Amino acid sequence: MKKTLLVLASLGVFLNAQTLIEQQEESLVKGMLPSTKIEKVERSQVDGFYKAYLSNGNIFYLNPFKRVIFIGELYTTTGVSLTANDMQEWKSQLDNKLLKNTKIQELTQYAKKVKHGKGSNRYEFVIFTDPECPFCLRTEEFFEKENVDLYVNFYPLSFHPNAKKWSEQILSSKDIKTAMKELRENKKDLDVSVSTEAKNTLENMMKLGEKLNIQGTPKLFVIDKKENKIVESIDGANIKKFQDYLAKDKNEK
Repeated sequence: MKKTLLVLASLGVFLNAQTLIEQQEESLVKGMLPSTKIEKVERSQVDGFYKAYLSNGNIFYLNPFKRVIFIGELYTTTGVSLTANDMQEWKSQLDNKLLKNTKIQELTQYAKKVKHGKGSNRYEFVIFTDPECPFCLRTEEFFEKENVDLYVNFYPLSFHPNAKKWSEQILSSKDIKTAMKELRENKKDLDVSVSTEAKNTLENMMKLGEKLNIQGTPKLFVIDKKENKIVESIDGANIKKFQDYLAKDKNEK
């Protein structure tokens, strides 16, 4: 019995010491870039370097002892990207955290609901879109031909010069769905006066996108109406995933 207690006590001391070392290492790494929000720190596959995980899904490597930063990918001798594998796993963790902490009402509070065809039976989509983004246009064109309910949030990207202006014009239009299609096809200003309400709505949509840490468009969230929850977030014009949900939606009554 005494031997067992001694082993357990030794194990406890070891674990506490290990935790303390990890905390010290994390503090050293974060201290190199105090203005950068680092979400997680782990030892890398290269001695002396640590992996710094960022909230945007990126990873870079730091050696706090040599004061060196490496931004790039680590490969094995067989050509496998260790960085890509780590980033994929990290992105999955971020997506799970996002789904857990995000509420349906939060996603739809400023959104404009657009019904295509007969609308959804079970699965609805919330999209963050940019009027100048070609991948957004492809996504919108796909949904336009389906039976689906789409909640639209505009999230103009800074490097698209017309995106914010066009988002405000669409939000100022009487018929959002028609305005989106017209602008997508003509790629020129709509003949509408931009309202103060539209500007305020867009500002709220953009703040929501920033809060959700959206890095690019289109960004979509899938809502299961039957379970009343968000079941997945999707990056980009992933038509295959959209089709899978719509196929299941078609079988719902």
